[in-house]
Amino acid sequence: MSDTPCALIALRDPITTGRLKMILKQRGWTTESTSSSEDAVSIYRAIRPRVVFLGIDLPPNDGHDTALQIRADDNQGRIVIITPKNRAEVANKTSISIGALATLITPIIASDVETAWPKIMGVIPPAPGLANFQPPLPEPPPPSLEPPAMPPPMPVNPASLAPAEKPRKKGRWIIRFTLLIITIGASVAGAIYAGYIPI
Repeated sequence: MSDTPCALIALRDPITTGRLKMILKQRGWTTESTSSSEDAVSIYRAIRPRVVFLGIDLPPNDGHDTALQIRADDNQGRIVIITPKNRAEVANKTSISIGALATLITPIIASDVETAWPKIMGVIPPAPGLANFQPPLPEPPPPSLEPPAMPPPMPVNPASLAPAEKPRKKGRWIIRFTLLIITIGASVAGAIYAGYIPI
């Protein structure tokens, strides 16, 4: 296992990221970098860097929430806030809330890091913002892309459909037979009445 210290640089500005990489390389440090707050937390959990240089405006979440998530995972996480001059006031409030070791204003030069280095490697202050911090819930799994199973089709029973014709034919036959009997009976009765058939 290497004893070379590692730093995580999580900034949206590639120029400042490149400058910090160069400064840390001169100090004998290795670096990992990202421009996403979500990746910053994942990388921190994977490599446990000794120091995190964190932008205050890191998308999609801001630097404040990202820093609190890191501190919630590791209370000994060393975080240095990186901010442009026009956001220095917000950065100072964030720095107190997350227990940052130092705040560096861009553009950063080697002497800025040199001056802040004793603080960066100093005692880690508490993070009062953790008292009200609610870690984000994991995202639910995506819904299944398979359509729901349809019930099997009902089998068609030819035997159940066939009798529909039979009663109809049988009914007609009964009616015809009845009419035939009535007709014959009426004819016989008429013949008897007319005297053609003696009783």
